[in-house]
Amino acid sequence: MISKNVIYKSAAIFALITLTLFSSVFAANVSEVKFEISLDRDKVAIGETAQLGLTFHGTQSMPAPDIGNIDGLEIRYLGPSTMMTVINGQVSSSVTHMYSVLPLKIGKFQLGPFSFKYKGSNYSSSMVFLDVSAERPVKKEPAEEPINEQLNLDDRLFVTLDLGKNTAFINELIPVKVKLYVYRLNVSDIQLPVFSQEGFSKIEFKEPKQYKENFNGVLFDVLEFKTDIFGTRPGDFTIGPARIKCNVVVKKKVRRTSMDDLFEQDPSARDSFFDDFLARYEKHPVELKSQDLKLDISPLPSEGVPESFMGAVGDYQFIYKASPVKVKMGDPINVTMSVNGTGNFNTVLLPKMDNTDGFRIYEAEVKTSDNSKEFNQVLIPESADPKEVPKAVFSYFDPNKKQYITISHGPIPIEVEKGKDEGPSRMIGPTTPEQKVEEKEDLARDIVYIKESPSKWVSTSGNGYKLKILFILYIVPAFLLLAYYLIVRRVRKIKADSAYAFRLNAMKAAKEGVRTLRREINSKNSKVFYESLFKALQNYLGNRLHMPSAGVTFDTVNEALLAKDVDLDIIRKIKNLFNACDQARFAFMDIDSLRMRDDLKEFEDIVRFLERKKV
Repeated sequence: MISKNVIYKSAAIFALITLTLFSSVFAANVSEVKFEISLDRDKVAIGETAQLGLTFHGTQSMPAPDIGNIDGLEIRYLGPSTMMTVINGQVSSSVTHMYSVLPLKIGKFQLGPFSFKYKGSNYSSSMVFLDVSAERPVKKEPAEEPINEQLNLDDRLFVTLDLGKNTAFINELIPVKVKLYVYRLNVSDIQLPVFSQEGFSKIEFKEPKQYKENFNGVLFDVLEFKTDIFGTRPGDFTIGPARIKCNVVVKKKVRRTSMDDLFEQDPSARDSFFDDFLARYEKHPVELKSQDLKLDISPLPSEGVPESFMGAVGDYQFIYKASPVKVKMGDPINVTMSVNGTGNFNTVLLPKMDNTDGFRIYEAEVKTSDNSKEFNQVLIPESADPKEVPKAVFSYFDPNKKQYITISHGPIPIEVEKGKDEGPSRMIGPTTPEQKVEEKEDLARDIVYIKESPSKWVSTSGNGYKLKILFILYIVPAFLLLAYYLIVRRVRKIKADSAYAFRLNAMKAAKEGVRTLRREINSKNSKVFYESLFKALQNYLGNRLHMPSAGVTFDTVNEALLAKDVDLDIIRKIKNLFNACDQARFAFMDIDSLRMRDDLKEFEDIVRFLERKKV
């Protein structure tokens, strides 16, 4: 005979399954984004704060909802945090908007349910409760075994660090690979790897790649992070350990309820499915560390260094073009120099050209992509004498062949035509006595008859246009001559005074950076914005402090700023901007436009201060 308990339990399970299936189908029809709220703790005392999290699963672009005011609580928005999660081998993304909750009086407060509309879809959450007491609540819990020992994480969750090579030359790119291995665990809030790399310049991590890998006979889910580093000085170094912070999601039993007591009456009726259904999940933070690795950085050979070598390291091809090859004197010739291949393109500089006499040369425009760097330069022949675009030479060090290689192209024949010929000029001046010709006086021509009445008056105002023509012919050339003189004087000063040239480049980089950042704010893509902000900081500070822009970090500019007696508040602002860039680019944080505008203003303040101080 079937007991009543079994009947009750079966009915409860059926009802719960039906409700779950109905809810999931309904949710799928409404939206793919799941909206949840949570408190980091549900009991606080007056003077303490709790953190409220509004989490949207399945997206990283959801803006912060306006949750309004709650009587007795002071709520402030802290900012967003975007995360990746590995659940049952599947990688998903989410964004959590964090709020601080400060109670102003004692009592029990309900937060939620919250509802709002975004892009035509409605989102609603559940509710949470916060108990506020006069004294700090004491929570007594039995000491738990560390999560690593509970789940034996050493064999199920670990990190490895791999270098593409253990010896390299200065400026040679070294591939770095960090792998996170996960076996039958739910892992959330995975942060980008970090590792010690003193003496190296780091390129940011790329988006991780997910796949499965058989490791020691066990099939793991793997997240693979890649980057490249290069040594900036010779020596023996230790790379790592690589560290990754994340949360392990585990189940924990809820407190007993009256339904538990009902089923407890018949132990044979208990079922593992029902236990799992009533379990709740908890996050346990862990920090995973890999092994460290040794790396030997050697200096470049001192023998056989070409005169044209400027520090490029890699394996490259050099392409040299010029067009058009038939021009008139004063017309521009576009010269394109492309360096393609593999290597550290931060070290690839403008190839050298031989004798450029007879040409006016303008600053090259540089375009960089993954495996190429292109220099576009304008040459203008100042006379008809040049018969060829000068030969260009590019030298680099090949770390695989361990030798310097020089590639030269050109010269490229050209034809320069003169302008239109003008007739010989004639001197206008006083004539000699021999040139004077006696003219017979024509007295009749000097006789003017007296008129008895005036003739018809004719207006001469119609010839006013002649005055404008005279103004254009005399005044405009004078202005053009003055402008030409000022331009030539400035170009000569730039060539003679490198500090002045660096200041001009710094201000140019700052203006271009500000224009770009203002456009990026409107796009509301924080990652792109902070990429642009990081490049603007590098370009401006690199030129302002006379150092390579590609290697500029806060650590590299800090000493230079202190040596120049820059105000400590400005140095702090620079450090905060570099930190904000790192957080936005590496920590999956989605930052709102208000914060981006504040950081843009900080950048403008830094530029204004350094320009006034003339660092």
